[in-house]
Amino acid sequence: MNDTEYIDTEYIDYVEGLATPPEHLVCSECAQLLTRTNLILERLEAELTRPRWPESATPSRPDHEVALDWLAALCGGHEAVTALDAAPLTEDALDLPIVEDAAGRTQLEAVAALLDEVAADFPVEVAFALRRALLRLWEIDPLVVDRPTPPAQVAAGIVWTVLGANGLAGPGGLVTATALKERLGVKKMPSAYGKQLAAALRGFWPWQTQRPWGLRDLPDLEPLGYPDLLVSSVRRRLIRLRDQACLVQDG
Repeated sequence: MNDTEYIDTEYIDYVEGLATPPEHLVCSECAQLLTRTNLILERLEAELTRPRWPESATPSRPDHEVALDWLAALCGGHEAVTALDAAPLTEDALDLPIVEDAAGRTQLEAVAALLDEVAADFPVEVAFALRRALLRLWEIDPLVVDRPTPPAQVAAGIVWTVLGANGLAGPGGLVTATALKERLGVKKMPSAYGKQLAAALRGFWPWQTQRPWGLRDLPDLEPLGYPDLLVSSVRRRLIRLRDQACLVQDG
């Protein structure tokens, strides 16, 4: 009998993408890592296979259409752009959820504590946005927050992602990558940890957006698709752009 006939059929199903990792084949932490890796690969495949037109074949688009599409990527759709307001972020509904798994609860609390520590030096709206980003990640893709990733790496990624969405990361912003790296004691630059978290938050919103030429005074914001992760000063400037674009659109 050929040796390959002894291979567990559950393993074959898993490697061919037909099933989740069987518990008797991998430990629980490895299974979480494998599942998370598959999710990332699926997102990357979706982006790589998204149709693109050669630049020479792409017709020129009116500036106001480019602006509205950019706003939609930042806010999570054209309806969200229409409803955009400039009210300051508040601490409403920012309590940590009940987590039955003790290890998961400890991980979530550890990340939250690190975010609070870093946010002590930031404006209060940024602190609220950081906590909301953590809660949203835990809700839509807890594997990117949970073990085996160290809490400091998760916190570094969240801080860098949220600051990038608000144009507050790097020189001239609230913190540089080097300072944040040293503050949290992580081995890599925060952007390395933030890429996966940004992809999880963004989901299938367009990964590539063109910033309107008429708003060069605003940094090239990281599109996440959630206006409640944007501080009021940023949303106020986006509203100004929205109103200008809508005036042109309406003729």
